[in-house]
Amino acid sequence: MEVKSLIALCNDLIGSKLLFAEKKIDKLLEAVASTPEVYELLSDCMNSFNKEKEFEKAFTKDASGKKVFVMPKEEFKILALVFCILADIGNGKISFDDLILTYFNDEGRLDGKQFMQTVIVPFRDLISEAFNVEAPSINIIENEEESEEEVELTPEQKLKVVPFPIERASNYLRDPSGICQTFVMAKDAAVEIVERLEEERLDSQRRDCISICHSIIIACMEQDFDLLNGLVCGLKYAAKGIKSIRHSLRELDDIIQRQIDHESRF
Repeated sequence: MEVKSLIALCNDLIGSKLLFAEKKIDKLLEAVASTPEVYELLSDCMNSFNKEKEFEKAFTKDASGKKVFVMPKEEFKILALVFCILADIGNGKISFDDLILTYFNDEGRLDGKQFMQTVIVPFRDLISEAFNVEAPSINIIENEEESEEEVELTPEQKLKVVPFPIERASNYLRDPSGICQTFVMAKDAAVEIVERLEEERLDSQRRDCISICHSIIIACMEQDFDLLNGLVCGLKYAAKGIKSIRHSLRELDDIIQRQIDHESRF
């Protein structure tokens, strides 16, 4: 792969919504591995990079105690650090959703623009500079800064950029650390079920289950727990006899039950 193509993948990630970012990170990592000159550059940077020490410096707290991300100033450390972050996301050592929630949020709102601008853009620009390849400017998460009066936000944009408008009588759902975990975990479980079903021969039962899962994902984006609960109940009946998703379905049901159990204590 050419460096120019790798830069294009960086731009694709920078311009993506958080919902699709993880798959684009996987593609970028594959591109790094198949671009010898970039792989060699990053390997050289890693030779002088103390991952544990630099992670401790980068993932820190500000004076108020809020967790923040601080990029190092040295160019080789930027390249090595970002590559390690992406690699850890790709292999599951770092949860992408948890990373954004913890270090790139604004009063509980997922801030994709902050992550892309702080982490991915410097990485792209340094590779571009190293190989004299132009890195065109790109809009970071289009329309994210426009007001609701100016643009009708999509469900996934609502999940990422606006306060969570939950009206249920639950302190847990109103807490950003709780609300995001419940909906994000449920969304991930539903996505996994869809992926497993699509690997099989699609009959009417499996198509119905996929359709319900798509509705579950939308309910998560809309932060509608009552709808989510009802859809999961329906999915359990629709999916009877499909062994391949039994574990994922049980995990999804457990997420819902933990939420209900938590609310019952208030």
